[in-house]
Amino acid sequence: MILYLTSNANVNLLDFVESELELPVKKLTGQFSLLSFVVKDMRHFGHIRYFAIDRTAVLESDEEMAQALLSFQTMYDMRVIIIVEGLPESSPFLHQLVNSGITDLITALKIETIQEEIRESLSSGGMQRFKRIVPPIVPESILRPGEPEQYQFSCTNIRIALAGSDRRSGVTTTAFNLVCWLNNHGASACYVETNTSRHLAQIIHLFQPEQSGNAYVMEGCDFYFTRELNRDYNFIVMDCGVLGEKRLQADFVNADVRILCGSAMPYELPVFFRAMQRCSPLTVQALGMFVPEDMKPLLKKVSTENITFAESSHELFDTEVNSPFCKQLIANYL
Repeated sequence: MILYLTSNANVNLLDFVESELELPVKKLTGQFSLLSFVVKDMRHFGHIRYFAIDRTAVLESDEEMAQALLSFQTMYDMRVIIIVEGLPESSPFLHQLVNSGITDLITALKIETIQEEIRESLSSGGMQRFKRIVPPIVPESILRPGEPEQYQFSCTNIRIALAGSDRRSGVTTTAFNLVCWLNNHGASACYVETNTSRHLAQIIHLFQPEQSGNAYVMEGCDFYFTRELNRDYNFIVMDCGVLGEKRLQADFVNADVRILCGSAMPYELPVFFRAMQRCSPLTVQALGMFVPEDMKPLLKKVSTENITFAESSHELFDTEVNSPFCKQLIANYL
Protein backbone atom coordinates (compact mmCIF):
# COMPACT_ATOMS: atom_id res chain seq x y z
CA MET A 1 0.00 0.00 0.00
CA ILE A 2 1.06 3.61 -0.67
CA LEU A 3 0.29 6.40 1.78
CA TYR A 4 0.03 9.62 -0.23
CA LEU A 5 0.05 13.12 1.29
CA THR A 6 -1.13 15.36 -1.53
CA SER A 7 -2.37 18.82 -2.38
CA ASN A 8 -5.63 19.23 -4.27
CA ALA A 9 -3.67 19.95 -7.46
CA ASN A 10 -1.93 16.55 -7.51
CA VAL A 11 -4.60 14.39 -5.92
CA ASN A 12 -4.97 12.15 -9.00
CA LEU A 13 -1.27 11.78 -9.76
CA LEU A 14 -0.99 8.20 -8.44
CA ASP A 15 -4.32 6.90 -9.74
CA PHE A 16 -2.63 4.93 -12.54
CA VAL A 17 -0.64 2.96 -9.95
CA GLU A 18 -3.72 1.23 -8.51
CA SER A 19 -4.80 -0.26 -11.84
CA GLU A 20 -1.40 -0.74 -13.46
CA LEU A 21 0.65 -2.01 -10.50
CA GLU A 22 -2.23 -3.17 -8.31
CA LEU A 23 -0.97 -1.11 -5.40
CA PRO A 24 -3.73 0.50 -3.33
CA VAL A 25 -3.22 4.21 -2.58
CA LYS A 26 -4.38 5.79 0.66
CA LYS A 27 -4.79 9.51 -0.09
CA LEU A 28 -4.71 12.27 2.51
CA THR A 29 -5.49 15.58 0.83
CA GLY A 30 -4.78 19.09 2.08
CA GLN A 31 -1.93 21.02 3.70
CA PHE A 32 0.18 19.27 6.34
CA SER A 33 2.88 19.94 8.89
CA LEU A 34 5.08 16.97 8.04
CA LEU A 35 6.80 16.91 11.43
CA SER A 36 3.47 16.97 13.25
CA PHE A 37 2.15 14.21 10.97
CA VAL A 38 5.22 12.03 11.56
CA VAL A 39 5.04 12.53 15.31
CA LYS A 40 1.29 12.27 15.89
CA ASP A 41 -0.28 10.37 12.99
CA MET A 42 2.28 8.17 11.29
CA ARG A 43 2.08 5.43 13.90
CA HIS A 44 -1.37 4.56 12.47
CA PHE A 45 0.27 3.67 9.14
CA GLY A 46 3.17 1.51 10.31
CA HIS A 47 2.11 -1.26 7.90
CA ILE A 48 2.58 0.94 4.82
CA ARG A 49 5.35 -0.03 2.34
CA TYR A 50 5.62 3.31 0.52
CA PHE A 51 5.20 6.89 1.76
CA ALA A 52 4.65 9.38 -1.10
CA ILE A 53 4.73 13.10 -0.33
CA ASP A 54 3.66 15.93 -2.62
CA ARG A 55 6.04 18.79 -1.73
CA THR A 56 3.29 21.36 -2.36
CA ALA A 57 1.20 19.75 0.40
CA VAL A 58 3.87 20.32 3.09
CA LEU A 59 3.83 23.54 5.10
CA GLU A 60 7.44 23.43 6.34
CA SER A 61 10.39 25.10 4.64
CA ASP A 62 12.85 22.90 2.73
CA GLU A 63 15.21 22.80 5.72
CA GLU A 64 12.41 21.93 8.15
CA MET A 65 11.04 19.28 5.80
CA ALA A 66 14.48 17.66 5.50
CA GLN A 67 14.78 17.56 9.30
CA ALA A 68 11.30 16.04 9.63
CA LEU A 69 12.25 13.33 7.12
CA LEU A 70 15.41 12.54 9.10
CA SER A 71 13.22 12.04 12.17
CA PHE A 72 10.86 9.86 10.14
CA GLN A 73 13.74 7.63 8.99
CA THR A 74 14.89 6.99 12.53
CA MET A 75 11.41 5.78 13.48
CA TYR A 76 10.09 3.93 10.41
CA ASP A 77 11.44 1.59 7.75
CA MET A 78 9.56 2.33 4.53
CA ARG A 79 10.45 3.82 1.16
CA VAL A 80 9.90 7.57 0.89
CA ILE A 81 8.95 9.07 -2.49
CA ILE A 82 9.00 12.87 -2.77
CA ILE A 83 7.16 14.64 -5.61
CA VAL A 84 9.10 17.83 -6.32
CA GLU A 85 8.14 18.71 -9.90
CA GLY A 86 10.71 20.85 -11.69
CA LEU A 87 13.31 20.73 -8.91
CA PRO A 88 16.76 21.07 -10.54
CA GLU A 89 19.56 18.62 -9.75
CA SER A 90 21.61 21.54 -8.43
CA SER A 91 19.04 22.36 -5.74
CA PRO A 92 20.42 22.34 -2.16
CA PHE A 93 17.13 20.78 -1.03
CA LEU A 94 17.58 17.90 -3.47
CA HIS A 95 21.09 17.32 -2.15
CA GLN A 96 19.80 17.38 1.43
CA LEU A 97 17.29 14.67 0.57
CA VAL A 98 19.83 12.55 -1.27
CA ASN A 99 22.41 12.92 1.52
CA SER A 100 19.84 11.60 3.99
CA GLY A 101 19.24 8.52 1.82
CA ILE A 102 16.05 9.63 0.03
CA THR A 103 16.71 9.08 -3.67
CA ASP A 104 13.20 8.40 -5.03
CA LEU A 105 12.53 11.96 -6.19
CA ILE A 106 9.93 12.81 -8.84
CA THR A 107 11.28 15.95 -10.54
CA ALA A 108 9.81 15.76 -14.08
CA LEU A 109 7.23 18.24 -15.36
CA LYS A 110 5.44 16.29 -18.12
CA ILE A 111 2.87 13.76 -16.95
CA GLU A 112 4.31 10.91 -19.05
CA THR A 113 7.79 11.39 -17.56
CA ILE A 114 6.35 11.81 -14.07
CA GLN A 115 4.62 8.44 -14.39
CA GLU A 116 7.84 6.81 -15.60
CA GLU A 117 9.69 8.17 -12.57
CA ILE A 118 6.94 6.95 -10.25
CA ARG A 119 7.13 3.47 -11.79
CA GLU A 120 10.89 3.39 -11.26
CA SER A 121 10.53 4.60 -7.67
CA LEU A 122 8.12 1.74 -6.96
CA SER A 123 10.38 -0.88 -8.58
CA SER A 124 12.41 -3.29 -6.48
CA GLY A 125 15.61 -1.26 -6.85
CA GLY A 126 14.00 2.17 -6.71
CA MET A 127 15.15 5.21 -8.65
CA GLN A 128 18.83 5.02 -9.60
CA ARG A 129 19.79 8.36 -11.11
CA PHE A 130 20.12 10.30 -7.85
CA LYS A 131 22.15 7.62 -6.10
CA ARG A 132 25.24 8.69 -8.03
CA ILE A 133 25.36 12.10 -6.31
CA VAL A 134 25.53 10.70 -2.78
CA PRO A 135 28.86 11.86 -1.24
CA PRO A 136 31.47 9.12 -1.54
CA ILE A 137 31.98 7.00 1.54
CA VAL A 138 34.83 4.56 1.88
CA PRO A 139 33.29 1.06 1.63
CA GLU A 140 33.71 -1.04 4.75
CA SER A 141 35.14 -3.85 2.61
CA ILE A 142 38.28 -1.83 1.82
CA LEU A 143 38.79 -0.32 5.26
CA ARG A 144 41.60 -1.69 7.34
CA PRO A 145 40.42 -3.67 10.38
CA GLY A 146 39.19 -1.26 13.03
CA GLU A 147 39.36 1.80 10.73
CA PRO A 148 36.19 3.95 10.86
CA GLU A 149 34.34 5.24 7.81
CA GLN A 150 35.54 8.69 6.78
CA TYR A 151 33.24 11.46 5.53
CA GLN A 152 33.89 14.88 4.02
CA PHE A 153 32.46 18.08 5.48
CA SER A 154 32.47 21.61 4.09
CA CYS A 155 30.52 23.29 6.91
CA THR A 156 32.03 25.67 9.48
CA ASN A 157 31.08 26.17 13.13
CA ILE A 158 27.74 24.38 12.98
CA ARG A 159 26.40 24.59 16.52
CA ILE A 160 24.93 21.38 17.98
CA ALA A 161 23.31 22.03 21.36
CA LEU A 162 22.38 19.30 23.83
CA ALA A 163 20.16 19.80 26.86
CA GLY A 164 18.50 17.41 29.29
CA SER A 165 14.89 17.17 30.40
CA ASP A 166 16.12 16.57 33.94
CA ARG A 167 19.33 15.98 35.86
CA ARG A 168 21.36 12.83 35.13
CA SER A 169 19.82 12.39 31.69
CA GLY A 170 23.11 11.64 29.93
CA VAL A 171 23.75 15.04 28.32
CA THR A 172 27.46 15.34 29.09
CA THR A 173 28.30 11.75 28.14
CA THR A 174 26.27 12.05 24.93
CA ALA A 175 28.00 15.33 24.05
CA PHE A 176 31.44 13.83 24.70
CA ASN A 177 30.58 10.76 22.61
CA LEU A 178 29.29 12.92 19.74
CA VAL A 179 32.49 15.02 19.67
CA CYS A 180 34.61 11.86 19.65
CA TRP A 181 32.49 10.27 16.91
CA LEU A 182 32.74 13.37 14.70
CA ASN A 183 36.51 13.63 15.07
CA ASN A 184 36.86 9.92 14.42
CA HIS A 185 34.87 10.12 11.16
CA GLY A 186 36.61 12.94 9.33
CA ALA A 187 35.14 16.08 10.94
CA SER A 188 36.76 18.66 13.20
CA ALA A 189 34.64 19.09 16.31
CA CYS A 190 35.01 20.54 19.78
CA TYR A 191 33.05 20.50 23.05
CA VAL A 192 31.98 23.67 24.87
CA GLU A 193 30.50 23.57 28.38
CA THR A 194 27.77 26.22 28.41
CA ASN A 195 26.19 25.29 31.75
CA THR A 196 27.17 25.74 35.39
CA SER A 197 27.55 22.08 36.40
CA ARG A 198 31.35 22.23 36.19
CA HIS A 199 31.47 18.61 35.07
CA LEU A 200 34.26 19.47 32.66
CA ALA A 201 36.39 20.85 35.51
CA GLN A 202 36.03 17.57 37.38
CA ILE A 203 36.91 15.55 34.27
CA ILE A 204 39.98 17.70 33.62
CA HIS A 205 41.05 17.35 37.25
CA LEU A 206 40.80 13.56 36.89
CA PHE A 207 42.57 13.17 33.52
CA GLN A 208 45.07 16.05 33.78
CA PRO A 209 45.11 16.75 30.00
CA GLU A 210 47.43 19.16 28.20
CA GLN A 211 46.14 22.67 27.55
CA SER A 212 46.45 24.25 24.09
CA GLY A 213 45.32 27.87 24.07
CA ASN A 214 41.82 27.89 25.56
CA ALA A 215 41.29 24.19 24.86
CA TYR A 216 42.03 21.11 26.93
CA VAL A 217 42.99 18.24 24.64
CA MET A 218 41.75 14.74 25.51
CA GLU A 219 41.79 11.78 23.13
CA GLY A 220 42.61 14.13 20.25
CA CYS A 221 39.53 16.32 20.88
CA ASP A 222 39.36 19.94 22.11
CA PHE A 223 37.26 20.76 25.18
CA TYR A 224 36.46 24.33 26.24
CA PHE A 225 35.10 26.16 29.27
CA THR A 226 34.79 29.29 27.13
CA ARG A 227 33.12 30.20 23.85
CA GLU A 228 36.40 31.83 22.77
CA LEU A 229 37.75 29.03 20.59
CA ASN A 230 41.28 28.57 19.29
CA ARG A 231 40.09 28.11 15.70
CA ASP A 232 37.14 27.24 13.47
CA TYR A 233 35.67 23.73 13.52
CA ASN A 234 33.15 21.88 11.37
CA PHE A 235 31.00 21.39 14.48
CA ILE A 236 30.78 22.97 17.92
CA VAL A 237 29.00 20.67 20.39
CA MET A 238 27.53 22.68 23.27
CA ASP A 239 26.58 21.06 26.59
CA CYS A 240 23.67 23.19 27.84
CA GLY A 241 22.92 21.11 30.95
CA VAL A 242 19.32 20.85 32.17
CA LEU A 243 16.72 22.58 29.96
CA GLY A 244 15.49 25.83 31.49
CA GLU A 245 12.13 25.59 33.26
CA LYS A 246 11.01 29.16 32.59
CA ARG A 247 13.36 30.28 29.85
CA LEU A 248 15.35 28.15 27.42
CA GLN A 249 19.08 28.73 27.27
CA ALA A 250 20.12 31.13 24.47
CA ASP A 251 22.79 28.66 23.30
CA PHE A 252 20.10 26.02 22.87
CA VAL A 253 17.61 28.32 21.12
CA ASN A 254 20.20 29.77 18.71
CA ALA A 255 21.85 26.45 17.79
CA ASP A 256 21.73 25.00 14.27
CA VAL A 257 20.89 21.52 15.62
CA ARG A 258 19.17 20.87 18.96
CA ILE A 259 19.06 17.60 20.90
CA LEU A 260 16.92 17.06 23.98
CA CYS A 261 18.12 14.12 26.10
CA GLY A 262 15.85 12.44 28.61
CA SER A 263 15.30 9.21 30.45
CA ALA A 264 12.46 7.49 28.63
CA MET A 265 11.31 4.76 30.96
CA PRO A 266 7.49 4.85 31.15
CA TYR A 267 7.40 6.50 34.58
CA GLU A 268 9.85 9.19 33.40
CA LEU A 269 8.09 10.11 30.16
CA PRO A 270 5.87 12.88 31.65
CA VAL A 271 8.97 14.93 32.57
CA PHE A 272 10.45 14.25 29.13
CA PHE A 273 7.24 15.23 27.32
CA ARG A 274 6.88 18.45 29.33
CA ALA A 275 10.43 19.38 28.34
CA MET A 276 9.56 18.74 24.68
CA GLN A 277 6.55 21.00 25.00
CA ARG A 278 8.76 23.78 26.39
CA CYS A 279 10.88 23.52 23.24
CA SER A 280 7.93 24.24 20.92
CA PRO A 281 8.03 25.60 18.24
CA LEU A 282 11.77 24.95 17.85
CA THR A 283 12.98 22.01 15.74
CA VAL A 284 14.38 19.61 18.32
CA GLN A 285 15.49 15.98 18.14
CA ALA A 286 14.37 14.19 21.31
CA LEU A 287 16.78 11.44 22.38
CA GLY A 288 15.47 8.79 24.78
CA MET A 289 18.14 7.29 27.02
CA PHE A 290 18.37 4.13 29.12
CA VAL A 291 15.40 2.34 27.53
CA PRO A 292 15.43 -1.50 27.49
CA GLU A 293 15.22 -2.98 24.00
CA ASP A 294 11.89 -4.70 24.60
CA MET A 295 10.34 -1.39 25.72
CA LYS A 296 11.22 0.63 22.61
CA PRO A 297 8.43 -0.64 20.28
CA LEU A 298 5.83 -0.01 22.97
CA LEU A 299 7.05 3.50 23.69
CA LYS A 300 7.09 4.36 19.98
CA LYS A 301 3.44 3.34 19.74
CA VAL A 302 2.22 5.28 22.77
CA SER A 303 4.44 8.32 22.26
CA THR A 304 2.92 11.41 20.70
CA GLU A 305 6.34 13.06 20.34
CA ASN A 306 9.34 12.68 18.06
CA ILE A 307 11.65 10.34 19.99
CA THR A 308 14.78 8.52 18.88
CA PHE A 309 16.39 6.03 21.24
CA ALA A 310 20.09 5.94 22.12
CA GLU A 311 22.16 3.18 23.62
CA SER A 312 23.46 3.71 27.15
CA SER A 313 27.09 4.80 27.26
CA HIS A 314 29.44 4.68 30.23
CA GLU A 315 32.57 5.64 28.26
CA LEU A 316 33.23 9.36 27.82
CA PHE A 317 35.54 8.89 24.86
CA ASP A 318 33.64 6.18 23.00
CA THR A 319 34.02 6.88 19.26
CA GLU A 320 31.37 4.47 17.96
CA VAL A 321 28.47 4.29 20.40
CA ASN A 322 25.18 5.38 18.76
CA SER A 323 26.94 5.68 15.41
CA PRO A 324 23.69 5.42 13.33
CA PHE A 325 22.16 8.31 15.28
CA CYS A 326 25.29 10.44 14.92
CA LYS A 327 25.40 9.83 11.17
CA GLN A 328 21.72 10.74 10.73
CA LEU A 329 22.20 13.86 12.84
CA ILE A 330 24.83 15.38 10.56
CA ALA A 331 23.61 13.93 7.23
CA ASN A 332 22.71 17.37 5.87
CA TYR A 333 26.29 18.56 6.33
CA LEU A 334 28.09 15.71 4.57
